Amino acid sequence: MTRAFLVTALGAAALALSACETTPSAGSAGSQGDLPAPLGAAPGFAPEASLQLCPRMTVSNAPAADAEGSVRGYHPFADIGGVAVLVNPAPKACLSSAFGQRSGRLHKGLDYQSDPAGPVLAAQAGTVVESGYRDDYGQYVLIDHGSGVFTRYAHLATLTGAAREGRVVQLGVMGNTASYRIPVHLHFEVLTGDYATAKKSFGLKPVDPLKSVKARAAS
Repeated sequence: MTRAFLVTALGAAALALSACETTPSAGSAGSQGDLPAPLGAAPGFAPEASLQLCPRMTVSNAPAADAEGSVRGYHPFADIGGVAVLVNPAPKACLSSAFGQRSGRLHKGLDYQSDPAGPVLAAQAGTVVESGYRDDYGQYVLIDHGSGVFTRYAHLATLTGAAREGRVVQLGVMGNTASYRIPVHLHFEVLTGDYATAKKSFGLKPVDPLKSVKARAAS
């Protein structure tokens, strides 16, 4: 049975996002094209400043990167319908697969890997509306951030007990849960739409957060 609870992204060493407002402040942007951090970000919160492609690996749908493998035009937050969400909710992880067609099917999210397996943060404050297991997603969680914006976290090895009680320090730990052999990683999706349909989360529209960042930066 799904159990709803409030979540707050908290880093391993520093607070991330408080469960306050999820709408970015229009006047808080830095340089031109930057996305503002969400209101309620705790003092000292420092999201990953860059995103690296996983080395010695063929990254499917890889975004443009420099010679060191750093994704060009990266920003820690994407503006999804006025809600700022972390693009990388897996600190110190590298990008192993991006959004787009893969093996003849749409890969609906971003895959992150780290060795050893690392913590997974909530990308923004919100309410868990689905938590369960599927053969394809393994152990997963879906969070409603309001304004028709959702994020899904799949293949989790564990969920924190604190999360279930509404006192989150981290959402869980990346893993390789599924009905088939896969590497340890986080599959992260950003979704938009109306959850109140027969398909629930699987009727939502997947969004590429990396392109949401690029579209804003180019405007």
